[in-house]
Amino acid sequence: MADGARLDPLLDRTGELAALQGAWSAAQRGRPQLAVVWGRRRLGKTFLLAHLAAGRRAIFFGATQQAQAIELGRFAEAVRGALGPDATDLAGGGFHDWEGALRYVAALAADAPLLVILDEFPYLTRSTAGFASVVQAVWDRLAGTSRLMLVLTGSAVSTVEQTVGPAGPLRGRPTLRLRLEPVDAVAARAFLPRLDPVSLLEAYAACGGYPLHLRAWDQRASTGANLRRLALAAGGLLLDDAAGILREELPESGGYARILAAIGRGATRFSEIASQADQRVDHALGVLAGAGFIRKMLPVGSPRGARPGYELGDPYLAFWYSLLYANVALVESGQGAQVLARVAPLWQRHLGSVFEELARSHARRLVASGRLPGDLVVGRWWSVRGPACEVDVLGLRGRRSVLLGEARWQARPLGAAAVDELRGKAARAPAPVDRPILALWGRAGLEPALVRDRVVGFALPEMLA
Repeated sequence: MADGARLDPLLDRTGELAALQGAWSAAQRGRPQLAVVWGRRRLGKTFLLAHLAAGRRAIFFGATQQAQAIELGRFAEAVRGALGPDATDLAGGGFHDWEGALRYVAALAADAPLLVILDEFPYLTRSTAGFASVVQAVWDRLAGTSRLMLVLTGSAVSTVEQTVGPAGPLRGRPTLRLRLEPVDAVAARAFLPRLDPVSLLEAYAACGGYPLHLRAWDQRASTGANLRRLALAAGGLLLDDAAGILREELPESGGYARILAAIGRGATRFSEIASQADQRVDHALGVLAGAGFIRKMLPVGSPRGARPGYELGDPYLAFWYSLLYANVALVESGQGAQVLARVAPLWQRHLGSVFEELARSHARRLVASGRLPGDLVVGRWWSVRGPACEVDVLGLRGRRSVLLGEARWQARPLGAAAVDELRGKAARAPAPVDRPILALWGRAGLEPALVRDRVVGFALPEMLA
């Protein structure tokens, strides 16, 4: 790895890289390290580990979905390529099984620190029965003075978490566990620094927090041009990638796609989802929530046992299921421009949803920074008793409503009508204080004349700062 091509800069993963470098330092001091790094496809796991390996004595092996003998042969080639032909000659030219291969690289770490990365190790669990148990057996016999750092990575989130979980063969063994998540809208700025705030939010709403998607977005082109190239053309990255992300985690049986499509169309309640998907959804909703593809919705401050709603928990998958899923055949037939015009209202609705979530995230950052009370719990709130009432951003201190907020994806500054409407909701909120803080988030913020004590406004540039 020391002689590899120069890598592009690593963006928004500095904390994760620092944790891995700390583990490497421990291995150098004779404390062997087993790190497990996992997360969905396209989140930059391989790129992160390439930065870790750069300039170090390292073997980087990317597993495929081939038979054990082929994978062992490929691993021998990776050892030879990283450490020279003498390394594999000492092993007789190759490996007969994974236990022998892992014991051999562990022996190579006796005299000098060695980093071994098995990228996408769940593929090896499919080709080699008991692969994780083999790793366990080798690891448990490793000398305490070994200078080996073994890194296992995987995109199949549930498989990895079962492997390292309470009943898994590697339970208690990892010295470092890192689950990578998509980046948020604020962090997306690092990937697209030249975009204005509105264009950045539009890019994030389409790409989600996947670094590969964000890197593919052309900062010199308009949002429409990027959508036509990446999402509304046959073979486009955003058109094709959702299926691969889901396939890595979900079995084909179980009706998961129908459930996600129902939620993408706007079904949020259990009964609505079951009706539109035309199947039982109890187990499937739990699987989807565990994988992070959907999230449960409850009004902030709800009692334990309240019945949740559901929404897509990933902006990219929400974009795909609400705008593209029903139109894939039209796009692949060359009618992307027509589809773009057809889904324009859905696109604006999706942008509004992403903007609303950004407002809640911004409110939480205001709490963390001390600009709002430090004990404020922030979430959304709604009531269906009597006339329906919904508050986009509600802040509770104990059981009292201290902050009421509204988020609107509109170009002009919010005016007095928006303030009055929000003030009118205060009586319906849970146990409101006498003078709650009224906060309004808009693309252009709140009209300056309306900002006063207990009334604040925030524009998109500040929300993304």
